[in-house]
Amino acid sequence: MSPTGPVVGTLPQAEPGDATAGKAVFTDAGCGGCHAFQAAGTNGTTGPDLDESLAGKDAAFIKESITDPNAEVASGYAENIMPQNYGSQLDSKQLADLVAFLQPKS
Repeated sequence: MSPTGPVVGTLPQAEPGDATAGKAVFTDAGCGGCHAFQAAGTNGTTGPDLDESLAGKDAAFIKESITDPNAEVASGYAENIMPQNYGSQLDSKQLADLVAFLQPKS
């Protein structure tokens, strides 16, 4: 039976990611082998340049791009180039850290 009254209280907030730890996730997961990203000092060309493709994108877009890379494929790239299993390989903390590292700085 589902509740019928109003929800009381608040939902827990997701722990914010740590960009420094996210750089280690980026390196350990081998992201730089395929992506150029200035903050990581990488110049891969198999996937899009993240400095360009993530410009103006929010955390939700970045997270989806990691966990469901075919949801929106960057122009000029084919589906299924990026591994489809990062959503299951990275735990929630690693994912939050990686998103924090990749999120464009204002």
